[in-house]
Amino acid sequence: MKVLIFDTNRCLSCHSCELACAVAHSGSSSLLEAVLTGKRSSPRLWVTSLNSRIIVITCRHCLRAPCIKACPTRALQRHPQTGAVIVEESLCIGCRDCVLACPFGAIKVENGLALKCDLCGGEPSCVKHCPTGALRFIAPEEEIAKKQRRLSQTFLVKGRKS
Repeated sequence: MKVLIFDTNRCLSCHSCELACAVAHSGSSSLLEAVLTGKRSSPRLWVTSLNSRIIVITCRHCLRAPCIKACPTRALQRHPQTGAVIVEESLCIGCRDCVLACPFGAIKVENGLALKCDLCGGEPSCVKHCPTGALRFIAPEEEIAKKQRRLSQTFLVKGRKS
């Protein structure tokens, strides 16, 4: 399963990811269409500042998701293809048990329904529209390999100087 990675050093706090997310969940094909048709939607991730550092609060789609366990109606489920934790709106009763269970504060209730990232069906709109590449959607193995390459390069460079 791919994961959403956030690089705080690249983020400009432009909120493009929030806007892209809201448009993607409005049922519109573009921001202009969403505005003209009045199809408003809230984002499923939030850009915020913490101790002068910018962070994106979004669902981590935990392997042992506490929100799924907390939901009394089983409205939160794992998508069979993407592995994302999704909300089955027809089952949600707005009880907020998932909100309380989420260790990341990545779920909110709006209009009586739980609202959270669903990874846009496997192609997150926030990633596509991030102008700086602060958001990436990758397999964890890719990130591990990248870090290992970077570490090897560090040792190679230091080894040559000695």
